[in-house]
Amino acid sequence: MTWALRAPTPARRADLRAFCGGAFPWPLVGELSDGSEVTACYLVHDKQRRETRASRPFLQLTLGDRTGTIKAMVWDDADRLDALLAPDDVIGVRGRVGSYNDQLQVTVLAAEPLQVVDDDLAFFLPCCPRDREVLSRELDRLIATVEDRPLRTLLERCLGRKTALGRTFRVHPAAKRNHHAYLGGLMEHSLSVALSCDRLAAHYMGQGARIDRDLLVAGALLHDVGKTRELSANRSFGYTVEGQLLGHIVIGIQIVGREAEGIPGLAPERLLLVQHLVASHQGRLEWASPKVPQMLEAMLLHYADDLDSKMNPAISLLSGVAPGEFAPYDRNLDRALFNPAPPVLARAPELEPVAPEAAAEVVFDLFRG
Repeated sequence: MTWALRAPTPARRADLRAFCGGAFPWPLVGELSDGSEVTACYLVHDKQRRETRASRPFLQLTLGDRTGTIKAMVWDDADRLDALLAPDDVIGVRGRVGSYNDQLQVTVLAAEPLQVVDDDLAFFLPCCPRDREVLSRELDRLIATVEDRPLRTLLERCLGRKTALGRTFRVHPAAKRNHHAYLGGLMEHSLSVALSCDRLAAHYMGQGARIDRDLLVAGALLHDVGKTRELSANRSFGYTVEGQLLGHIVIGIQIVGREAEGIPGLAPERLLLVQHLVASHQGRLEWASPKVPQMLEAMLLHYADDLDSKMNPAISLLSGVAPGEFAPYDRNLDRALFNPAPPVLARAPELEPVAPEAAAEVVFDLFRG
């Protein structure tokens, strides 16, 4: 089968399902095999225009989805597709899978840019390993436990399902790389930190500490809300201009202040405490934290946040490591993690079955003295 290259104008872009037709859902990169023909949709990670020895132009693309990336070659009509396709575009591809230097690659026979809606980004970007709807329900339940009504209203405005900010929060990554760098990562990380803080508060209150549990949970859920504007998650994870110039802490303080406007009963002094938790959660000035934690709640938040940001990549690193082996050295964690083998427990000796008559005789002997 052969296809002619086609390049419709951007105004007439098809959507994913229209392009794939009966091939929907298409094979993901991790499912491709040598020799197969493919009709699929992929994200353009990189595009390089080159020339053959005969000065004929061709394109080398790096295409990808949530399972990985693959090289793709455009040998025909390279000039037209070079003007049409760009990094961060989602494109429809028809082609053949082959092998070059023991690596799979796609020879592109037809390609066109496609229209993508937010709900389809999960095909192309890494996704939270946990079900996002389950996490959303957990977030809703935790917000509902905040008894301080003004703080609960602030959380609903910032993180609620019915607000644009809340919907963005629930799908956004927590970072460009290192930890929770996938769709839903911001919600997963913030919820994990808040639940840890809740347990730590109960523990230390049991030791006599005076801790404002509602303030702590609210601050924990909101500590990274600025990442909804610091990071872009439209087609790839990167920093916005605002994010590069201000950073998520300053943006987060702005967001909390704006969403707090007009909330009945939310005193300025109370709002200031929430903003201090946002401002100080990175803990150290050398870690770009404008303030160090100056309340018990802020200290608990900082350590819970730091722990969660390290445990997430550590768990991921060890997920593919056999028991008794080391993971590769990780530059961000500054160590190679070891996965100890589970202990071998001694088996209890097997008991021989005893006939009921013999067992009864043993019991009678006990009473006979």
